[in-house]
Order: sequence, then structure tokens, then C-alpha cells
Amino acid sequence: MTLSRITGSVSVAFLMLAQSSAGATFTFTHVNSTAAQAVAIEHAAGVWGDILQSAVPIKVRVTFFPLGAIALGITFPNGRRDFSSAPLPQTWYATALANSITGTELNTGESDIDIFLNITANWYTGTDGNPGAGEYDLVSVALHELGHGLGFVGLSKKVGAEGSLGTLQASDFAPLTTSFPWPQLDTLPGVFDRYLSDLQDGPLTLMQNPGTLLGSAMTGNQIYFNGPVVMATNGGNAPRIYAPTTYALGSSCVHLNESTYPAGNTNELMTPFSSAGNANHWPGPLCIAMMQDIGWTLAPDVGLAENVAATEALVVWPVPTEDLLHIRGTLATRQGPGTITDMHGCTVLAFPFTSVINVADLAPGIYFVRCDDAGGYARFIKQ
Repeated sequence: MTLSRITGSVSVAFLMLAQSSAGATFTFTHVNSTAAQAVAIEHAAGVWGDILQSAVPIKVRVTFFPLGAIALGITFPNGRRDFSSAPLPQTWYATALANSITGTELNTGESDIDIFLNITANWYTGTDGNPGAGEYDLVSVALHELGHGLGFVGLSKKVGAEGSLGTLQASDFAPLTTSFPWPQLDTLPGVFDRYLSDLQDGPLTLMQNPGTLLGSAMTGNQIYFNGPVVMATNGGNAPRIYAPTTYALGSSCVHLNESTYPAGNTNELMTPFSSAGNANHWPGPLCIAMMQDIGWTLAPDVGLAENVAATEALVVWPVPTEDLLHIRGTLATRQGPGTITDMHGCTVLAFPFTSVINVADLAPGIYFVRCDDAGGYARFIKQ
């Protein structure tokens, strides 16, 4: 049986700490979890903690609750927009990511992530990735749901023929309620949405919102994630996003495409469905690269081969910058042309390679410095 991993009895809550020696620390409040379930969930958090870097502990509330026959988990990330050092204005960021970017806690007293897991599912709580034929691997599902809470999530919705970004309401997910106040989204996209592009009609964030063209794109099965880091990781190709002809709130436009990355594929974790007896305890190179695209910094000693090579070859600072961008590395000594591209891959500046570039005229946002004749790149933020 395959259940959806869409992005709670007497209630017993307890707090535990999941530490990573590398990049990020998680704190947990467990509601209705058994001790074995808590261990499995925190094992999953340790995987993310070894991948991502944050000086601010990530606060997660996990509730086991009846979710019916089709869902294994549902996750709600807390959110922030237009905070100090926000790479993109008028854009929602998962609070865990916003805290990591600023280095400060922006939501004192609130959880960063609320996760609901199906209390009726037949969970396998071992950490060895060896569930039985009828068991759902809790580490895999928790790893998936934490990925959503960390920012692998958008703000899409479709009602009738109209699609929209940033119109979700708490009532859309009743009877579930978040432990933090539901924000007024103001028809603004999430940073994940900023990278979504329809193969024919282009970026979703450039379409009328709400609008029928946006609704058509959300159910056209032709949406791709055009992040420069993930495209470099994926041989220049944008990964395909799950956008079936029937829109499914919480599944459509917030997952990698199921048929493109089926069970057994190294990138299967962030697809929308999970089968009993299947386990995957690693996000995969595409997911990790997409996390970099939306703003996460990888922990020390973590990196995709392409990114490591690029970092060694081309380094820029300060990040963020308001005007001058300094360059060093083996590519900085080349005589070939250089370019700066925005997050949609459009060239915004071309220049002869030099040790200093003036980027004062660029709009605030995330950009990539590239050496056209060598393939290296480095990311920076313009404030």
C-alpha cells in the first residue's frame, strides 16, 4: 500500500534534544509519541543536522494524530518575511531558515516546525532502514517531513480554475491547528515558489496571482525547479516537480515528481508517496542542492561534488554585500569573461574577470558569479 507523505488519547508531551556534531541542533516537543518513536524521529533530525548549518536551535513539535487512511504525515513550517538580511523581499521563508540566515531567533516562544504523524499507521521505529513488508519506516517519513519544515515547501493553492500563491488559510487544514499563530500571507510566495517555472509559460511568480494561468500551470505536469545550484548538480537540468492534472493540496507543487524519481532512486525522499517496506535515510543530491538554492548553508565537510569543486575554484565576499564583491580562487585569475546570473538563470551582468566587481546597481536578491569558460560558480546575496 502506498500512502501520501503530505506536507496528537491522553496527550503526553516531553522535550528532547537531538544534537549534531556538525551543523544544526534540534529540540523536540513530543505529543503522543512512544519512546521508540521519539528515538526514530530524532535520528532523522540528526541526518539533517549533519547536512545543514545553523547557529540557532531548530524547535520542532511532533504530534501523533489520526490522519485518516491516506496520509502518513503533514507538516507546517512557521514562517517569516522581510526580516533583517532576508535575501529576497516580499518572500516567505521557513522560520528555521530565516533564523539560520540571521543567526538570531526571530520567533521566541514559538516552534519552528509543527509535524503531525498518523497515529494509526503501522510504524517501524528501528533506525537500521529495514522495515517489514507491511511497516512504514518512521525515520524516512520523519526525514521527509522535516525537509518540508526546513523550507522544502511552497504556498500554492488551487480553487476551481484559479491557482494562487500565498492565500492558504488555517481553515484549509482543519481540524489540524498549528501551535504558532497562522500568518497573513498577503498573496506572497515562499522562496521555494520563486524557483518554480512552467515549461511553457515561465516562472509561476510572474503569473497573475490568483489567476487561471497559474491554476493551469499547477496542474499541467510541467513545473520545474530552476535553482542554479540544483541545475549545476543535475547536469544543467532543472528537476521536475510534482504537478499532476488533479491538484492535491499539500502534495502538488511541493514535492519532486514521483514518476521521475521513483522508489529506489537516490532522490526519492522528497516525492509525495511512500510505500510500506521501503526506507530511505538520505535526502539525495537534488534535495540538498535545492536547500542551498533557497538559502541554506551546508555544514562543514558536506557538499556535492560540483559544489565543492566550484567553491574551491571561486570564492566571493562579503556575503551579503551592498556594493563591492571581492573574488578569489583559481578561476579569478582567468582572462575569460564572467557573468552574474539571477536565480532564474538570467544574466544580469557580464564583465571581464577581475578581483572586485561593483554590484551596487543590482536589485536585492540571490545571485551567482560564473566563469563562462570553466563552469565554476559562487553564490552571493545583494542587499
